[in-house]
Amino acid sequence: MASTVTAVPRQCHIVKCDGYDGFGFNLYQEKSKPGQFIGKIEPGSPADVAGLKEDDKIVEVNGVNIARENHKQVVGRIKAIASETTLLVVDKECEEYHSEQGIVIQNSLPYVQHISSEGFDTDDEEYIDTR
Repeated sequence: MASTVTAVPRQCHIVKCDGYDGFGFNLYQEKSKPGQFIGKIEPGSPADVAGLKEDDKIVEVNGVNIARENHKQVVGRIKAIASETTLLVVDKECEEYHSEQGIVIQNSLPYVQHISSEGFDTDDEEYIDTR
């Protein structure tokens, strides 16, 4: 019997919009574990609309695996395209599942969830956080 993947990687396409300065999130890293993680996300920001969650681990930036990159390099990749960025992220449950199954997380997996803030404009719509 095939198992169902319940914790899926998310490919979040974050597009800057009129009326909002920046992407609306910050990064952090922990000395005790490798990787770059999503810190605070501003409600109603492009990052929020694109599906980023606090403490998500970044796997790829704009299609490039960043496992061996430092904080400065990752920030540079995020800022490489001024108006948008695409982040492949996982939460802790997703990362643990894929590790246990021996599956390498990458954007080509058939069950990656794709979310985009493209077309979202803070001036045109009222965003209501229903979490």
